[in-house]
Amino acid sequence: MLMKIRLRWYEKHSNDLKADEYSADIADPDSVFETLGLGEETAIYADVFNVQPNWITIIQPYFQHMIEPDRLDYQISFRYQGTWPPFTTQTVGKTHRLINFA
Repeated sequence: MLMKIRLRWYEKHSNDLKADEYSADIADPDSVFETLGLGEETAIYADVFNVQPNWITIIQPYFQHMIEPDRLDYQISFRYQGTWPPFTTQTVGKTHRLINFA
């Protein structure tokens, strides 16, 4: 499963969309979700999230645009790439199983 993060930035005073950028492919989206504190989010691929200050150092390496929270407002969303529904792994004892949520 691959994922991309879409970063959008807006003028602070007018909320006008300035631009957006997609990250490179991310092979382990679960680790990104966990690091951002979104591991339990149920609508991860259907929602848009305001970028929190503590997320900037986590997501900045994925983008060429330099995130400037003092100058612009930011939102991220996640785009799934691959077969749907996604598979996830579940640990049972010492084995891992792929689970299809279809």
